[in-house]
Amino acid sequence: MKPSIKAILLALLLLLTLAESVPADETVQRRRVLVLHSYGADYSWTQDQNAGILSVLQSPLVHANYRVEYMDTKYQNSASYLDQLLALYRSKFSGQHFDGVILTDNNALDFAAKHRGELFPDAFIAASGINDPKSIPANADDMNIIIERVPHLQTLNAALEQNPGTRKIYVIVDETLTGQYIRRDFLEQAAELARRVEIVILPTMPMGDLLHFALNRTPGELFYLLVLFQDSTGRALAPEEAPRAIAASSTVPVYVAWDFQMNTGVVGGCVLNSYAHGKKAAETLLERLSGKRPPAVFDQPLGMAGPTYDYRALQRFGIPLSSLPSDTVLLNKPQSYFERYRPVILMALAVIGILGVIIALLAQNVFKQRKINRSNENILALNREMMEMQVELLSTLGEVIETRSHETANHVRRVAEYSGLLGRKMGLAQEEVALLRTVSPMHDVGKIGIPETILNKPGRLSPEEFDIVKHHTVIGHKILNSSNQAFMARARDIALQHHERWDGGGYPCGLKGEEISVLARITALADVFDALYSDRVYKRAWTKEQVLGYIRDQSGAMFDPQLVDLLLENMDEMEAIKTRLADVVNNDNSCPSGPVPCPLRKC
Repeated sequence: MKPSIKAILLALLLLLTLAESVPADETVQRRRVLVLHSYGADYSWTQDQNAGILSVLQSPLVHANYRVEYMDTKYQNSASYLDQLLALYRSKFSGQHFDGVILTDNNALDFAAKHRGELFPDAFIAASGINDPKSIPANADDMNIIIERVPHLQTLNAALEQNPGTRKIYVIVDETLTGQYIRRDFLEQAAELARRVEIVILPTMPMGDLLHFALNRTPGELFYLLVLFQDSTGRALAPEEAPRAIAASSTVPVYVAWDFQMNTGVVGGCVLNSYAHGKKAAETLLERLSGKRPPAVFDQPLGMAGPTYDYRALQRFGIPLSSLPSDTVLLNKPQSYFERYRPVILMALAVIGILGVIIALLAQNVFKQRKINRSNENILALNREMMEMQVELLSTLGEVIETRSHETANHVRRVAEYSGLLGRKMGLAQEEVALLRTVSPMHDVGKIGIPETILNKPGRLSPEEFDIVKHHTVIGHKILNSSNQAFMARARDIALQHHERWDGGGYPCGLKGEEISVLARITALADVFDALYSDRVYKRAWTKEQVLGYIRDQSGAMFDPQLVDLLLENMDEMEAIKTRLADVVNNDNSCPSGPVPCPLRKC
């Protein structure tokens, strides 16, 4: 039995959408894990660390039973507050056992080290985002610590290469406990730079004074922003607030050390990646739970820091892209046409590939035809088979295109039947009517090149979006331009001209009256009639009176007056087609589950 064209298309589309499967030889682990964050859920550094942790704990190979707690000590860190937290956690964790605990940042590490025996005895503990080895509490033995090692020297060396003639670097860091740790680590790393450039650590000052200072800088100077969570007045600053304000005021480039400071107008640097920190902590904990012995202290930025720069800030200060490291992550760079429409282009290539397969199948049938006995019966049978394959191909591709724009397969079937009816009533030859019914489903094939975000937009399209949609006529014409056979030529005319108007106000060519192919005029009227008279994702169906009123109004404007008269005279037959090919309503949107049934075996 020969496979149908629809089955071949389905198989090829499935091959294009195969997802990567999970290795079958991995061991699934189920562990009970507590994630304890020093800061609040609104802090982007904490958000990204949490995302890195959950990327491991939620993976199919681990699927840990976990819970997440936020200490929120960025703004609340008094002794009385920590006592209240301890009392709360005593109540919440009473009677619970954790196999492992993941801590983020120093406050959670200090708290856990102090109360470990009471809150989670016997649990393995991994901590990420820890300032430096000197900040590890003495009673944190047998914990695995991921040090927040910032590659300051790498950032500043790159900054000096990108800004030749730099004489002075102003370093901004606050006086919080975290700021003191970071300042100490920075001075140790940057000692060798003192021979090349003057490094000035700015004293803490009110935010307004700092912005005024940034506004009055001159060429040959740079800023390196470490952390500024609090100014000299004690005013607390959100993590992104300081870099955004300083970058907006500064007349010279601002470099930074952490990924949460990016996308604020700063130039960038070799920034620390909080997501990678969280992921490393979770992976380290799983190693401990599986009986391995990872290093007690991980103190290197490998995989957790990398050059990241903002394209718009580079353009602002005239820093060439050629001066960036080869492994740079470049943010906010305008996308190329291919990058923006990559899914659409790949889909178009997939359709071209499918058409290529069909052409190969047709060529194979032609080869068979030459070998078959030249009797009239065999020749006619083979020609019928080829015609059926061509009709099935066009119908199937029409259904695929309409499904992509959230229309039903029955829409193209109704358009074909309406077109055939109007063609017969107009007096077209029987062969021309059959050709019209075959090719009219391909009128919107060009929509394969239109982004789905525009095709399925629920509201009114903007003028720019509507201009993009108009291109589907030309795209369809190009797709069907591979053959001069009668059915392909008619399909090509319909795809190009079905949005032309009788009065000449249509697109893309502005054809008028009988300059428009009669098959395109018929298809256009059938398509609009069905679109107005049917439910769509963005509207309810019009009433019969509304539909006929609109079509009467457009007689001689959008539509051929003769065709409008034929439609009105034959509404009973039009409605019979609508009833026979009505859309099937399916309100079951649930995903399939359970074992996959074999369609070849009967229950």
